[in-house]
Amino acid sequence: MRPFSLKRHCESLLAQLKDPGLLCIYGIGFLLMAGFVPLYSYMGYQLMARPYNLSQAAVGWIFAVYIVGTVGSTWLGSLADRYPRHAVLGASLGTMCLGALLTLSTNVPIKIVAMAIFTFCFFGSHSIASSWIGRRAGRDKAQASALYLFFYYAGSSIGGSLGGLFWSTSGWLGVVSMIVVFLLSGLGLTMILPLIPQRVIEPQAGEEVEMRQLA
Repeated sequence: MRPFSLKRHCESLLAQLKDPGLLCIYGIGFLLMAGFVPLYSYMGYQLMARPYNLSQAAVGWIFAVYIVGTVGSTWLGSLADRYPRHAVLGASLGTMCLGALLTLSTNVPIKIVAMAIFTFCFFGSHSIASSWIGRRAGRDKAQASALYLFFYYAGSSIGGSLGGLFWSTSGWLGVVSMIVVFLLSGLGLTMILPLIPQRVIEPQAGEEVEMRQLA
């Protein structure tokens, strides 16, 4: 095990923040969480208001659809191992958009199904994006994963706050519009990611650096 070097650590951190491919994945993580948090944060307000007037307890039970995310993470993650990763992630993001738009329905059962679809694809998308980090980061995978989580949770804070602004000014339609814009932006990053050359740093003597092009 090599001794810790602050200089090498900082150089590695800077290199990862300059890597266009990793920045795309960090952006996808940010946009995923920025779209996910507002849906769950403000859906409750809508369901407890007119014309639904659901109780807080009833809304809490509806949010049990969150559990479908465990299935989505496993299933979509396995699909990404068999098919092009960007294609599976892109399809998942597109389906999240559909789920978000379906929550505009005034029918409560449709809203619940829409939330389940959205949640299923969110956790699957997060699984794919986070695992993609290891494929592109080369040697410093732990550091790259930490940066991904930083952007991911930054998306939670910023998306949640912006969702409140849209909710107060434009209601649920405004929140959904914001979510869809975030997800479409993530879809755009997903489609260009395979086109970006991958810089792989092999942990070999001499710190040999080679460039590879992902198919």
